[in-house]
Amino acid sequence: MGSLVGNSPPFPKAPASSIGVGAAKESVYFRSDAQGIHLHLPTTLAWEEVWEELVWQLRSRKSYWTGVAPLTLWCQERELELPTLQALAVLLAQHRLQLWRVQTRSRTTAIAAATLGYSVEQSSLLEVVPSPPPDTTPLYLRSTVRSGMSVRHRGSVFLLGDLNPGGEIVAGGDIWVWGRLRGLAHAGAEGDRSAVILALQLEPTQLRIADQVARPPESGSPCNTPEVVYLQDGAICIASLQEFLRRRAWAELSS
Repeated sequence: MGSLVGNSPPFPKAPASSIGVGAAKESVYFRSDAQGIHLHLPTTLAWEEVWEELVWQLRSRKSYWTGVAPLTLWCQERELELPTLQALAVLLAQHRLQLWRVQTRSRTTAIAAATLGYSVEQSSLLEVVPSPPPDTTPLYLRSTVRSGMSVRHRGSVFLLGDLNPGGEIVAGGDIWVWGRLRGLAHAGAEGDRSAVILALQLEPTQLRIADQVARPPESGSPCNTPEVVYLQDGAICIASLQEFLRRRAWAELSS
Protein backbone atom coordinates (compact mmCIF):
# COMPACT_ATOMS: atom_id res chain seq x y z
CA MET A 1 0.00 0.00 0.00
CA GLY A 2 1.40 3.34 -0.98
CA SER A 3 1.58 6.38 1.21
CA LEU A 4 0.30 9.85 0.37
CA VAL A 5 2.92 12.55 0.43
CA GLY A 6 2.45 16.27 1.06
CA ASN A 7 -0.68 18.18 0.15
CA SER A 8 -2.52 16.60 -2.71
CA PRO A 9 -2.67 18.86 -5.77
CA PRO A 10 -5.91 18.81 -7.74
CA PHE A 11 -6.25 16.42 -10.63
CA PRO A 12 -6.30 18.14 -14.02
CA LYS A 13 -9.59 19.26 -15.48
CA ALA A 14 -10.80 17.58 -18.65
CA PRO A 15 -10.16 19.53 -21.82
CA ALA A 16 -12.81 22.10 -22.75
CA SER A 17 -13.82 20.08 -25.80
CA SER A 18 -14.89 17.16 -23.61
CA ILE A 19 -16.69 19.38 -21.09
CA GLY A 20 -18.96 21.04 -23.61
CA VAL A 21 -20.49 24.52 -23.60
CA GLY A 22 -23.50 25.79 -21.72
CA ALA A 23 -24.96 24.27 -18.54
CA ALA A 24 -22.65 22.78 -15.94
CA LYS A 25 -22.02 19.10 -16.40
CA GLU A 26 -20.99 16.42 -13.93
CA SER A 27 -17.50 15.06 -14.37
CA VAL A 28 -15.13 12.43 -13.06
CA TYR A 29 -13.08 13.68 -10.16
CA PHE A 30 -10.51 12.44 -7.64
CA ARG A 31 -9.76 13.46 -4.08
CA SER A 32 -7.51 12.08 -1.35
CA ASP A 33 -7.47 11.73 2.42
CA ALA A 34 -5.79 9.56 5.06
CA GLN A 35 -7.56 6.46 3.68
CA GLY A 36 -6.13 6.85 0.19
CA ILE A 37 -7.47 8.03 -3.15
CA HIS A 38 -11.19 8.44 -3.87
CA LEU A 39 -12.65 8.29 -7.37
CA HIS A 40 -16.13 9.74 -7.90
CA LEU A 41 -18.10 8.78 -10.99
CA PRO A 42 -20.91 11.01 -12.28
CA THR A 43 -24.36 9.52 -12.72
CA THR A 44 -25.63 11.64 -15.62
CA LEU A 45 -22.94 10.96 -18.23
CA ALA A 46 -22.98 8.00 -20.58
CA TRP A 47 -20.41 5.37 -19.64
CA GLU A 48 -18.42 6.03 -22.82
CA GLU A 49 -17.98 9.66 -21.73
CA VAL A 50 -17.04 8.65 -18.20
CA TRP A 51 -14.44 6.21 -19.50
CA GLU A 52 -12.94 8.75 -21.94
CA GLU A 53 -12.65 11.41 -19.26
CA LEU A 54 -11.18 8.98 -16.73
CA VAL A 55 -8.55 7.77 -19.20
CA TRP A 56 -7.62 11.38 -20.01
CA GLN A 57 -7.24 12.33 -16.34
CA LEU A 58 -5.16 9.27 -15.50
CA ARG A 59 -2.81 9.78 -18.45
CA SER A 60 -2.33 13.50 -17.93
CA ARG A 61 -2.05 13.74 -14.16
CA LYS A 62 1.10 13.67 -12.05
CA SER A 63 1.17 11.07 -9.29
CA TYR A 64 1.35 12.57 -5.83
CA TRP A 65 1.57 9.23 -4.04
CA THR A 66 4.37 6.72 -3.73
CA GLY A 67 4.04 3.03 -4.44
CA VAL A 68 0.58 1.53 -4.99
CA ALA A 69 -2.20 3.69 -3.52
CA PRO A 70 -5.51 2.23 -2.26
CA LEU A 71 -8.57 3.59 -4.03
CA THR A 72 -12.23 3.81 -3.03
CA LEU A 73 -14.72 4.00 -5.90
CA TRP A 74 -17.86 6.08 -5.35
CA CYS A 75 -20.51 5.04 -7.89
CA GLN A 76 -23.74 6.41 -6.41
CA GLU A 77 -26.65 4.99 -8.46
CA ARG A 78 -24.52 4.08 -11.49
CA GLU A 79 -24.79 0.38 -12.29
CA LEU A 80 -21.50 -1.36 -13.10
CA GLU A 81 -21.68 -4.94 -14.33
CA LEU A 82 -18.88 -7.33 -13.38
CA PRO A 83 -16.93 -7.04 -16.70
CA THR A 84 -17.10 -3.23 -16.54
CA LEU A 85 -15.84 -3.16 -12.96
CA GLN A 86 -13.04 -5.59 -13.91
CA ALA A 87 -11.95 -3.34 -16.78
CA LEU A 88 -12.03 -0.30 -14.50
CA ALA A 89 -9.84 -2.05 -11.92
CA VAL A 90 -7.30 -3.00 -14.61
CA LEU A 91 -7.16 0.60 -15.87
CA LEU A 92 -6.57 1.91 -12.35
CA ALA A 93 -3.88 -0.70 -11.67
CA GLN A 94 -1.97 0.52 -14.73
CA HIS A 95 -1.61 3.83 -12.90
CA ARG A 96 -0.64 2.34 -9.50
CA LEU A 97 -4.12 2.68 -8.03
CA GLN A 98 -5.45 -0.43 -6.30
CA LEU A 99 -9.24 -0.66 -6.09
CA TRP A 100 -10.18 -2.08 -2.67
CA ARG A 101 -13.53 -0.58 -1.71
CA VAL A 102 -16.72 0.32 -3.55
CA GLN A 103 -19.36 2.74 -2.25
CA THR A 104 -22.64 2.35 -4.11
CA ARG A 105 -26.42 2.57 -3.95
CA SER A 106 -26.81 0.05 -6.79
CA ARG A 107 -27.41 -3.61 -5.96
CA THR A 108 -25.94 -4.60 -9.35
CA THR A 109 -22.69 -2.79 -8.56
CA ALA A 110 -22.58 -4.13 -5.01
CA ILE A 111 -22.96 -7.72 -6.20
CA ALA A 112 -20.27 -7.27 -8.88
CA ALA A 113 -17.86 -5.72 -6.37
CA ALA A 114 -18.38 -8.45 -3.78
CA THR A 115 -17.97 -11.15 -6.43
CA LEU A 116 -14.60 -9.65 -7.40
CA GLY A 117 -13.46 -9.57 -3.77
CA TYR A 118 -13.72 -5.85 -3.00
CA SER A 119 -15.11 -4.38 0.21
CA VAL A 120 -18.60 -3.06 -0.39
CA GLU A 121 -20.65 -0.39 1.30
CA GLN A 122 -24.16 -0.09 -0.06
CA SER A 123 -25.67 2.86 1.77
CA SER A 124 -27.25 6.25 1.34
CA LEU A 125 -23.77 7.85 1.30
CA LEU A 126 -23.00 11.22 2.89
CA GLU A 127 -24.45 14.08 0.87
CA VAL A 128 -25.18 17.73 1.50
CA VAL A 129 -28.44 17.58 -0.41
CA PRO A 130 -31.31 15.42 0.89
CA SER A 131 -31.03 11.84 -0.32
CA PRO A 132 -33.82 9.39 -1.16
CA PRO A 133 -34.92 6.85 1.47
CA PRO A 134 -32.23 4.22 2.13
CA ASP A 135 -32.38 1.04 0.08
CA THR A 136 -33.62 -1.70 2.41
CA THR A 137 -34.24 -4.23 -0.38
CA PRO A 138 -32.45 -7.49 0.54
CA LEU A 139 -28.97 -7.89 -0.95
CA TYR A 140 -28.28 -11.33 -2.47
CA LEU A 141 -24.66 -12.37 -2.99
CA ARG A 142 -23.23 -15.53 -4.51
CA SER A 143 -19.59 -15.31 -3.52
CA THR A 144 -17.05 -15.79 -0.74
CA VAL A 145 -16.48 -12.88 1.62
CA ARG A 146 -12.73 -13.16 2.17
CA SER A 147 -10.40 -11.69 4.76
CA GLY A 148 -10.30 -7.91 4.47
CA MET A 149 -13.68 -7.68 2.73
CA SER A 150 -16.58 -5.75 4.26
CA VAL A 151 -20.17 -5.98 3.02
CA ARG A 152 -22.55 -3.33 4.43
CA HIS A 153 -26.21 -2.95 3.55
CA ARG A 154 -29.19 -1.14 5.10
CA GLY A 155 -31.45 -4.16 4.57
CA SER A 156 -30.97 -7.92 5.01
CA VAL A 157 -28.02 -9.75 3.42
CA PHE A 158 -28.29 -13.27 1.99
CA LEU A 159 -24.94 -14.86 1.16
CA LEU A 160 -24.67 -18.07 -0.85
CA GLY A 161 -21.10 -18.89 0.08
CA ASP A 162 -18.71 -18.58 3.01
CA LEU A 163 -17.84 -15.68 5.30
CA ASN A 164 -14.13 -16.22 6.00
CA PRO A 165 -12.16 -15.08 9.09
CA GLY A 166 -11.20 -11.42 8.68
CA GLY A 167 -14.28 -10.71 6.56
CA GLU A 168 -17.42 -9.01 7.83
CA ILE A 169 -21.08 -8.52 6.99
CA VAL A 170 -22.95 -5.62 8.57
CA ALA A 171 -26.69 -5.51 7.85
CA GLY A 172 -29.58 -3.40 9.01
CA GLY A 173 -31.76 -6.52 8.84
CA ASP A 174 -31.09 -10.26 8.97
CA ILE A 175 -27.97 -12.08 7.81
CA TRP A 176 -28.31 -15.51 6.20
CA VAL A 177 -25.14 -17.37 5.26
CA TRP A 178 -25.70 -20.53 3.25
CA GLY A 179 -22.20 -21.76 4.00
CA ARG A 180 -19.63 -21.40 6.78
CA LEU A 181 -19.78 -18.26 8.89
CA ARG A 182 -16.28 -17.77 10.27
CA GLY A 183 -15.94 -13.97 10.26
CA LEU A 184 -17.81 -11.07 11.88
CA ALA A 185 -21.58 -10.83 11.42
CA HIS A 186 -23.57 -7.84 12.70
CA ALA A 187 -27.33 -8.02 12.13
CA GLY A 188 -29.76 -5.29 13.10
CA ALA A 189 -26.91 -2.79 12.90
CA GLU A 190 -29.29 0.17 13.03
CA GLY A 191 -30.98 -1.02 16.21
CA ASP A 192 -33.32 -3.81 15.03
CA ARG A 193 -33.29 -6.20 18.01
CA SER A 194 -35.55 -8.68 16.19
CA ALA A 195 -32.90 -9.34 13.52
CA VAL A 196 -31.37 -12.81 13.33
CA ILE A 197 -28.23 -14.45 11.94
CA LEU A 198 -28.54 -17.84 10.28
CA ALA A 199 -25.69 -20.02 9.04
CA LEU A 200 -25.25 -23.60 7.88
CA GLN A 201 -22.07 -23.82 9.94
CA LEU A 202 -21.35 -21.35 12.71
CA GLU A 203 -17.70 -20.67 13.64
CA PRO A 204 -17.67 -16.86 14.01
CA THR A 205 -14.95 -14.55 15.23
CA GLN A 206 -17.69 -12.23 16.52
CA LEU A 207 -21.48 -12.03 16.49
CA ARG A 208 -23.52 -8.86 16.98
CA ILE A 209 -27.22 -8.14 17.00
CA ALA A 210 -28.19 -4.48 17.42
CA ASP A 211 -26.03 -3.24 20.31
CA GLN A 212 -25.30 -6.67 21.78
CA VAL A 213 -22.01 -8.54 21.21
CA ALA A 214 -21.29 -12.24 21.77
CA ARG A 215 -18.11 -14.22 22.02
CA PRO A 216 -17.57 -17.13 19.62
CA PRO A 217 -18.92 -20.50 20.76
CA GLU A 218 -16.28 -22.68 22.41
CA SER A 219 -16.81 -25.48 19.89
CA GLY A 220 -17.80 -25.37 16.26
CA SER A 221 -21.20 -26.43 14.97
CA PRO A 222 -21.80 -29.93 13.58
CA CYS A 223 -21.45 -29.98 9.80
CA ASN A 224 -24.52 -28.99 7.82
CA THR A 225 -26.55 -28.14 10.94
CA PRO A 226 -28.16 -24.75 10.39
CA GLU A 227 -28.14 -22.55 13.48
CA VAL A 228 -29.84 -19.26 14.31
CA VAL A 229 -28.45 -16.42 16.42
CA TYR A 230 -31.10 -14.22 18.03
CA LEU A 231 -31.75 -11.89 20.97
CA GLN A 232 -33.76 -13.04 23.95
CA ASP A 233 -34.14 -11.02 27.15
CA GLY A 234 -31.28 -8.77 26.06
CA ALA A 235 -28.82 -11.64 25.53
CA ILE A 236 -27.57 -13.27 22.33
CA CYS A 237 -28.69 -16.89 22.07
CA ILE A 238 -27.84 -19.66 19.61
CA ALA A 239 -30.16 -22.52 18.70
CA SER A 240 -30.56 -25.02 15.90
CA LEU A 241 -32.89 -23.85 13.16
CA GLN A 242 -35.40 -26.55 14.11
CA GLU A 243 -35.34 -25.54 17.78
CA PHE A 244 -35.57 -21.83 16.91
CA LEU A 245 -38.65 -22.39 14.73
CA ARG A 246 -40.24 -24.57 17.42
CA ARG A 247 -39.72 -21.88 20.08
CA ARG A 248 -41.04 -19.13 17.80
CA ALA A 249 -44.15 -21.16 16.93
CA TRP A 250 -44.75 -21.86 20.63
CA ALA A 251 -44.32 -18.16 21.50
CA GLU A 252 -46.85 -17.16 18.84
CA LEU A 253 -49.38 -19.72 20.11
CA SER A 254 -48.89 -18.51 23.69
CA SER A 255 -49.34 -14.82 22.86
